[in-house]
Amino acid sequence: MVSIKDQGQIGEQALNEWLKEQKLSYVAVCQSTETFSPLFSADVKRPDFLLLFEALGMIAVDVKNYKLSGGVFTLELEAELRRSIAFERLFRLPVWYAYCDENNFGKEWHWISALKAIEVGEVRKNSKKSTSFLAIKKEHFEHIASAIDLSKLYTHRLPSVAKISATPLK
Repeated sequence: MVSIKDQGQIGEQALNEWLKEQKLSYVAVCQSTETFSPLFSADVKRPDFLLLFEALGMIAVDVKNYKLSGGVFTLELEAELRRSIAFERLFRLPVWYAYCDENNFGKEWHWISALKAIEVGEVRKNSKKSTSFLAIKKEHFEHIASAIDLSKLYTHRLPSVAKISATPLK
């Protein structure tokens, strides 16, 4: 059985290859703990990639290699999302999640911004771990198969800001 860490690395490698194939400008962020400031130890999540849109600027990308379950993708609330929002606030770079498409692994992706994930995700409890996570319907993601599809990220809209502004962060 593949560990969660190994599963994540497989997803990161797949996105790295896809970004290369699409001839995009990006930086793969080294995930070795020895290379990071203590800032990233508990409260701030480091992204997997920085993706440059030459005409617009940069976004941070965090890869998820999770299977669709009951029509939703999941995202841990504390360990992932809140720490990613802290990164976004501190570095002033939008954070996007790229989920591997299990049917077209490494070739197609489902992307959602961290802010939209907060807005549209349903908070659920993991009874085994007594932690909270978001369940996000697949329909809220942008389906990305080629570099040209990334333009969808700039038309990706939030339904409202009510839930974001009401979400208390640490």
